[in-house]
Amino acid sequence: MSSSPNCPWQGLRLALAFLTRLPLPSTRAETAFEHALPWFPWVGLLFGAACLLLAQVLGLFFSPLLVAVLTLIAWSILSGFLHLDGLADCWDALFPPLPTERRWQVLKDPHLGAFGIIGLVLHLLLKITALISVLNLHPLGLLIAPVWARWLVLWVGRLPPARPEGLGAAFVRAVTPRTLLWSSPLPLLLIPVGGWYSLIALPLAAVSSAALGWLAQRRLGGISGDVLGAVIETSEVAVLLGFALS
Repeated sequence: MSSSPNCPWQGLRLALAFLTRLPLPSTRAETAFEHALPWFPWVGLLFGAACLLLAQVLGLFFSPLLVAVLTLIAWSILSGFLHLDGLADCWDALFPPLPTERRWQVLKDPHLGAFGIIGLVLHLLLKITALISVLNLHPLGLLIAPVWARWLVLWVGRLPPARPEGLGAAFVRAVTPRTLLWSSPLPLLLIPVGGWYSLIALPLAAVSSAALGWLAQRRLGGISGDVLGAVIETSEVAVLLGFALS
């Protein structure tokens, strides 16, 4: 197989390198982003399938609560905790009453503040609780959530970047109408799979991702790599909540 980014499977490998901590060679070049982004939903499908399979196996031995906790741990390990880290940083930077430049200092600070800790704990509690309901009522929601989250983050990537350099700026420059077109078939095909729950879960995730993008524009001047990671996390929870309806 060719190692050129023009090879379709190379795009999937690059997407896996961006979205996971798997030991895959990668590059942060913008050309690599251009080839990786259409594969983001497919990486989400791999995430969802792996987590759903794990949850079904764990369900043979453990209680629903323990299954949800262990599944979430595996889910987070697969992503290398990248998105949770971005979410915690965003809680610290976006929600306290701070001037814009101070928000940027907080965003780049490796230490976690009170807002970040509280936000992360609440998020994980909500995700675990939603997972329990989804695995009990509509397990396919676990398959679908990572796909839609990694699709919606591409749409948020159409917003302006907060800084002209960095991961967020490279991501924004790589998201084109063609990227959105090529990334859409899989997420759209999963809408009928989710049934009428899709009519709740997908709009809920879209609204949550748009709201976070709007908040980042208001308080940071645009989106960043941390904001993109937070979008994935909040979208996943929103989809799970939609499928958790009894």
